[in-house]
Amino acid sequence: MPKREIATSLLGRGPIPSPWVVMVLALVSEQWRIGATRAADKLSNMEALVLSKGMAGAGEIRNRGAEQLGKLVDQYKRTEAEIANARAKLGRLYEQRVIGVDGDVITAKEATERMQAVAASVQQDRDAGSVKHRRVPVGLRRISTGATQLDFVALLYFVTQVFNVDLAGISAGDGAAFAESIVPLLTSIVFAILGTAAVAIGLHFLGRDLKGYKDEHGHIRLPEGKARIIPLAYIGLAVTVAIGAGIVMAYRIVSDSLAAGNGITSAMILGAFFAVIVITVNVVVFSVHFRDGSLQTDEIDRLASQLEPIEAQRVALQHRIDHLIPELTVLRVKGDQAHATTLARMGEAIKGADQVRLLARSYHQGCGAETELSDQQNQPLRGLLLPDVTVDTSLLDDLLKQMAAEGATSDVSAEEATTAMRSRSDVTVPAQVDDEDELAGEW
Repeated sequence: MPKREIATSLLGRGPIPSPWVVMVLALVSEQWRIGATRAADKLSNMEALVLSKGMAGAGEIRNRGAEQLGKLVDQYKRTEAEIANARAKLGRLYEQRVIGVDGDVITAKEATERMQAVAASVQQDRDAGSVKHRRVPVGLRRISTGATQLDFVALLYFVTQVFNVDLAGISAGDGAAFAESIVPLLTSIVFAILGTAAVAIGLHFLGRDLKGYKDEHGHIRLPEGKARIIPLAYIGLAVTVAIGAGIVMAYRIVSDSLAAGNGITSAMILGAFFAVIVITVNVVVFSVHFRDGSLQTDEIDRLASQLEPIEAQRVALQHRIDHLIPELTVLRVKGDQAHATTLARMGEAIKGADQVRLLARSYHQGCGAETELSDQQNQPLRGLLLPDVTVDTSLLDDLLKQMAAEGATSDVSAEEATTAMRSRSDVTVPAQVDDEDELAGEW
């Protein structure tokens, strides 16, 4: 070997990379010891050692790639399991039990079908011109509910006067007046609450029950025979409650007006006015519950209120599945990239070993002046020189196969899955270490 080239190589100027100088000299010395020319596909012992060290470096890179690919496979399997779990929950979602309008226990699926059937019937009636199912605005329903509670103050004041509660003494802090009026005051509060609740609950119940007797024009249609007794009784009670509340208000206004020294005419006018107001409020409360839809719309509301959280779960689960499925695609792409990158890096180790042999052969010429390169066959991972050497990549291939799209889990076609997964077995591969050390630090 030219001493000048040895010196320049040790200084890092080439033609031999400085880490390879010792091994190239050893290979040249071995050929001198052999002392005979040989075929290019026949390796000497030390050349086989160089190649085996390249293969060992490729094996280390394969193992590191397998570790990286294994993490991706674990993440892929966890995502698959999460999708399967979400789909299982989604499949069982409509098996949950809900309470029907008659108190019967049915599945959410049956409730959905029932609600759809009732909704179709309601829509059919509306299309035919029926106003039986029209709804009252939500705001009006809330106002009517709160309006009945305002009767409590007026009713409490009226009852305290009936039971002679000394409100003036109590408000002045007179202990004797409070002690004397404590029982009448508590009694007045109880009767005021009872009266207010009776009006609110009674009008609500009566209006809702009479809703079942509405015809297509929204009027009460009384049944024939004895069946009309109950609706007639409810109508009478509703009228009595509304008028009775108006009479109580009129009496209170008239008595307080006369006690204040006003004339009977003004007291009667004011009393009649407020009586009409109270009656109107109570009629509105009754009408809100009576005219707000029908028994069919009430059934729809009841079922919808129970199905709403189930539907919310369905949307959340479907959203989760839609979010996870693209993650499977991303993981498969990452796995394919890790697989291909590992194979390419493994190939660099074999190529580095070939380069060492080529350098040594260029000096000792024990295999002739020309080099026979192996057939690439569109596989850039093969070694450069004969004989063709393979490194077992079944571990990488098996890991990559575990990330193949299967069935409905990934929603990817079999053709796309096959393209995404490059099945390679027994490919001649090797490894890359870095730009300066192509043999993974072996030399």
